[in-house]
Amino acid sequence: MSESNRSRMMRSRQRAATVAITTILVGGAGGAAVTGASLLSAEPVLTRPAGPVPVETMTVAMQPGYSVLRQFTGQIEAAMQVSAGFELSGRITHVLADEGETVAPGQPLARLDTSALIPEDAALRAERAAAEADAELARLTLSRNDALTARGFRSVAAQDEARLTLARAEARIAAIEAQIASVAVRLDKSLLTAPFAARIGSRLVEPGQTISAGQPVLMLLDTAPPRLRVGLPPDLATTLSPGDRVRVAVDGTELPATVRHLRPDLDADTRSRAVVLTVDAPALPGQTARLILSQQIDEPGFWAPLSALREGVRGSWSVMALEPTPDGDRTVPVAIEVIHTDGARVFLRGMLPEGGRILGRAPDRVAPGQTVLAVGG
Repeated sequence: MSESNRSRMMRSRQRAATVAITTILVGGAGGAAVTGASLLSAEPVLTRPAGPVPVETMTVAMQPGYSVLRQFTGQIEAAMQVSAGFELSGRITHVLADEGETVAPGQPLARLDTSALIPEDAALRAERAAAEADAELARLTLSRNDALTARGFRSVAAQDEARLTLARAEARIAAIEAQIASVAVRLDKSLLTAPFAARIGSRLVEPGQTISAGQPVLMLLDTAPPRLRVGLPPDLATTLSPGDRVRVAVDGTELPATVRHLRPDLDADTRSRAVVLTVDAPALPGQTARLILSQQIDEPGFWAPLSALREGVRGSWSVMALEPTPDGDRTVPVAIEVIHTDGARVFLRGMLPEGGRILGRAPDRVAPGQTVLAVGG
């Protein structure tokens, strides 16, 4: 085959391939157009609309007020606390009680040195005996003078002298007896005894120590039920009366208590009124305790769960109320005022009627004006 014939054959083949490719492309485009037209001409598929959102509701129950649990801190005190000491100065010879011991009324607690009082008492008794002898002599002399005067052998002046001598002797005896009694009192006061049933709180002196009059020797704590002193606001204190039963908390344990009395004045620093209570259970003086009181607040409103609140602008709050419509319950936002909360619940005030219904949970997922399906309430 010549070179010219070979070239003509190659050009014929290229023209045939070009025509085939063009035919394929035109046919594909036509098929796509037909398919698109059929899709556009088909009827649209309608989706089923979603039903009302189920929501948890509650009924508004108006209340005339609410109660607040308030706690006030105070300190446990002994029913009576006394710093026991001697009325006399002197040297301590014995301390007969130690810290923590329980003592009975009249039980000896400590002694002073009385060695100087014993000879003084003996000397006074001897002096009284001498004075009594002088008085007896004066009495006999007066008796004889009375007899002699009656017979005219003694003058009236001698009789008066005998009478006055007897009077001086008797006065001297009375003075000596008063001194003996004084020594007896000092001997008695040299022994310190418990004035009431008590526990020894602290021991402040030791044997051999010289003390002055009135210096504390032992701290005595009454064994009677302890007391709690608490400062209350004046308006709240007036709600309590002696004999009322209340609750106190000591170290996390609630104990019964009884109101003993209320102070008639206000504390100058805290402007509170002190209330003293008797704790009807063991407690240690010095412990911190809390008085638990329930205070009634006369403020109309209603209780709702915390989850019912919907936060608004600038710190405002609202709830979603339900309004009946022919299509179902529709949500309507209602502004409210939060009066009080106890953690899980809130006490609210707003323009809601008695028996009205509001959303009790998750109001943020429900838009105002949305139709909902009420559950509960």
